[in-house]
Amino acid sequence: MLSRVSITHWDIDGLASAAFIYFKVRPVQQILASVTSLPNYLLEVLRQTPPVREVWIADLNPQVSSLKALITFLEEAKKRRIRVYWLDHHEWDPGVYRELVGFDDVLTYVVDPNYTAADLVASKLGLRGDKFVEELLKLSYDDDFFLNKYELTVRWRRVLRWYGWEVRYKALESFKRRDLAPAWMIELYNREVSVVYENLIREAIARMDIVERDGFRIMVFPDVDPRVHPGEIVDVSEKNGLIAHLYIVRYPRGVSLRSDYIDVSSIARDLGGGGHARAAGIPGEVSLRAVLNKVFEKIDQSKYVPLTKSQVV
Repeated sequence: MLSRVSITHWDIDGLASAAFIYFKVRPVQQILASVTSLPNYLLEVLRQTPPVREVWIADLNPQVSSLKALITFLEEAKKRRIRVYWLDHHEWDPGVYRELVGFDDVLTYVVDPNYTAADLVASKLGLRGDKFVEELLKLSYDDDFFLNKYELTVRWRRVLRWYGWEVRYKALESFKRRDLAPAWMIELYNREVSVVYENLIREAIARMDIVERDGFRIMVFPDVDPRVHPGEIVDVSEKNGLIAHLYIVRYPRGVSLRSDYIDVSSIARDLGGGGHARAAGIPGEVSLRAVLNKVFEKIDQSKYVPLTKSQVV
């Protein structure tokens, strides 16, 4: 039997991708990871016994800062004839594509920001049309594009951020059993998450600062609890009339950028992160001053739509 491993992100989209890979590929090991831990897991795959022959990666974008480790892995994959499938919907740095030239014989990758990673995986594996797959795809799309049409999306998002890796792996097992709303998740949400989570959002907004540059308004949320999703902070802020061109959410170990006016993925990539045009992140302890300087540099180069007087508080 061919030894296969999957490595995916831990949010709804990443878990859906992992479940779909399980349905069709049956990997011997499934790893949930972040973009910063991905290189270490790839190198760990090379040390496994029996040797891994196929690796599936989904919902994780390669970081420029980790390119050396990625190339080391791909060179070894080439020697050992390990096949790598990589499906992602984040914006990749152009430099990454240049480094991947020459690995076509071992690496197949699909990058399309118009879809979720789970959608790309389901299509690649021929799973579209399956009732459970389609229902889970709705949640992954609802979460990643922050549409929030379904209450179940919000519950899963909060539970996955609130608890650690044990709960995330438990969620994956539920999805693999085709259980979209397991009783244990609903109980956790109702017992511990719902009330406290709302309070943390309010606390984050209360500490918000405003920075302006030539009419470009930035709202900065410092020292935010990492269990709170940045999109929910922005959503509540806007519903309360707090509107900006750019929102910066500062966590203990990273920064989230969200904007409908400028491409935040380019800002994040320049600082060692990545993501989407409207929502991106920078891992690690990057300084707020460095982020603001990069933002100022970008807005000086870009055209943006000014906020109307009715939008400005």
